[in-house]
Amino acid sequence: MFDFYQRRKLKTVLEAPYTRVILLLLVLLMGWSAYTRWSISSDMAERRASAERELNELRQQKEGLEKQVQYLSDDRGIEAEMRRQFDVALTNEQVVVIVEPDEAEIKSATGTYETVEEPAWYEFWRYFVKIKSITVKIFI
Repeated sequence: MFDFYQRRKLKTVLEAPYTRVILLLLVLLMGWSAYTRWSISSDMAERRASAERELNELRQQKEGLEKQVQYLSDDRGIEAEMRRQFDVALTNEQVVVIVEPDEAEIKSATGTYETVEEPAWYEFWRYFVKIKSITVKIFI
């Protein structure tokens, strides 16, 4: 009979409202703790992904720098870089400088300059005649 009274007492304690409140508080505390751990783990996953991206970028940069060092360690690479930066040439070499022509002036083969006059706004038909004559010359 002692078991019966102990079970009855245990049943009344477990069914009491203050026990339910304590259990509810424990469940909420465990839920809050699980949520904070989850948020920390997701934050760490984002940080890891960004660190891996940065690592990949640094590896690519390292490969590019290694290629550049290898290129510049060769005599041919050094010579090409000097030519590119300092506009130098070896003896008995000719340098060709390509310059874009001005639209208003055309240099002829004799060295004199000829000016090209654009027609006035009311002579727009001359512009189209020039274009037509050029296209005819190209296709003929």
